[in-house]
Amino acid sequence: MKNYLKNFKIRHLWLSLFLISFILTQCKKDPSVPLQDVSFNINSVNQSAKTTAAVQSGELRNARSLETDTIICSSLAANYVKYKVDGGGFRVIPVFYVDGIPYTSSIKLQPGNHNLNEFLVYSDNQTPKDSTDDVLLSAVPHTGAIFASYARTNLDYSFTVSTDKKTDVNLDVVCYTPAKYLNFGFVYFQLSPLVIRSQWFFGDFCIKDATHFAGSGYSQQTNWVASGFIDAPAIFKIEVWRNGVLENTFQNSNQGEKVLVNYGDYQLSTDNFEFKLYILVNQGSKFVYTYFNSWKFNDISNIKPNSNNVVDFVLGNCYDPSNPPSLILPPWMNLPATATYTITAYPSVLGGYVDATLTNIASGTGGSAIYDFSNGVFASNCADHSTEITVGTSYNMDVYSSLYQSLLPAYLQSAKWEKINWLYNHLDWYSGYNWYDIQGFIWLYDNPVWDGSALGTVPAITALTKKMKSDADTYGPGYKVLPGGWVSVIFALHGATSPTVQTMFVRLDP
Repeated sequence: MKNYLKNFKIRHLWLSLFLISFILTQCKKDPSVPLQDVSFNINSVNQSAKTTAAVQSGELRNARSLETDTIICSSLAANYVKYKVDGGGFRVIPVFYVDGIPYTSSIKLQPGNHNLNEFLVYSDNQTPKDSTDDVLLSAVPHTGAIFASYARTNLDYSFTVSTDKKTDVNLDVVCYTPAKYLNFGFVYFQLSPLVIRSQWFFGDFCIKDATHFAGSGYSQQTNWVASGFIDAPAIFKIEVWRNGVLENTFQNSNQGEKVLVNYGDYQLSTDNFEFKLYILVNQGSKFVYTYFNSWKFNDISNIKPNSNNVVDFVLGNCYDPSNPPSLILPPWMNLPATATYTITAYPSVLGGYVDATLTNIASGTGGSAIYDFSNGVFASNCADHSTEITVGTSYNMDVYSSLYQSLLPAYLQSAKWEKINWLYNHLDWYSGYNWYDIQGFIWLYDNPVWDGSALGTVPAITALTKKMKSDADTYGPGYKVLPGGWVSVIFALHGATSPTVQTMFVRLDP
């Protein structure tokens, strides 16, 4: 390319005219018709003579621009060509030199009529492994563009490939200057290599009572049982987000097969990925895909798979501790978004600090429960000791599972919930405990901390309360509630962002 360009010296315009032998074949549509080998050869032309002859013959349709436009040709050697044909995507063919003359490698096209849509000649700028600094040297202009008047061949360019015969398509390419890219009739976009990567996912859903999923996709599974506990293959979907934009969604069928997630990773840039996991669960009487988890990473996935190269997850903690899954999700609780909470007994007669009546919880046909609890009276405890709540007053409360910390209002997020849940599931360690031992234990995690003096109906701190606190600090962090265990369900004033009304909770089986 250097020897070729050095021959061009013109005062106002350097015009690079490459006569390119264009033998094209592409995807083989008819196996009975053999594909033809195609090669490109680039022949240098005496530019001054060509320009003069073109003007005299009228081939250049805008001779005035020869005197007003200046196109500076690069001295870099050509290394490859990008082209589009028949409306397809960009393809790349390398350029090599023989005795200073550039040629391209062979390509193929089906015999017949074709259209050339783009043709661009590049230099790799002597960095073949780094395409970010590649230079566009020349291009075939598009019909109607300013520089189209300089060339005898414009895009889109129609040509015919004959059967069993080499087809030559001669193209004029004009030297490219970035300042005048619109004069070619195209806007140049940097093309980045895209690597398609894959990741397998599979999940289990530990369903406490199969009757709650009658009529759902789960009930169509091959090994489904009508009632009782079942470890079912999860029905789920994964959204692939790249740089904050949803790219694709992958999901399995009702049978809960593993899911192959494919995603494109651009090699020349950093891509920020987020895989969002949604699992089909029951919310009230409906079955909906609900968000549970996000995996975030840059470029190549760093999501840890199991020994079978599958990212596996369990919703509900029913797994073999000797072979844990990649992701463990707490048990799903089907809770109403809100409920009316009224303290109707103080002190409690059911074994809590107070007794609370819960109302305005929707029910199914015939009054059947559609949530994990329904309207009724429950033993309840308070999460803090310094905020007031009035006996007999009804409060519209938001309802939360303590198992999903990220869904709690910021002021309620605390490691204490793991420790409270641990105690609820280990009360057999404390023979002869009383309700006030538990309430005092809870207040020791309040902010500010309870000072241990008698408060309300709670006496001064007991030795058993101190023992509970010590054990929970040791064994409670990170505690996972197992099937059949107990969980704190939290009631916070609707829409509150601070504890203006005392936060209450009840103990339920998830």
